[in-house]
Amino acid sequence: MNISYSKTFEKKFSKYDKKLQKKIFDTILKLPNGDVARLTGNNIPPIYRARVSKYRILFHIDKEAIKVLKVDSRGDIYK
Repeated sequence: MNISYSKTFEKKFSKYDKKLQKKIFDTILKLPNGDVARLTGNNIPPIYRARVSKYRILFHIDKEAIKVLKVDSRGDIYK
């Protein structure tokens, strides 16, 4: 499955330390498995979130690709 990243994700991801980057990247490689839940609302395509300790990754899944939209701390991700 192809994985693509948004510019918003890349910008925030680059600010984290190497240890956290590795945790986030390992979680992304395992998608859509793991601690994943669909966000409620009228999202077309549906948006999902994955948890990495106190951080959240927002992404959506097409038939052949995963688009990683955003990564941020638990309190700031949904703003």
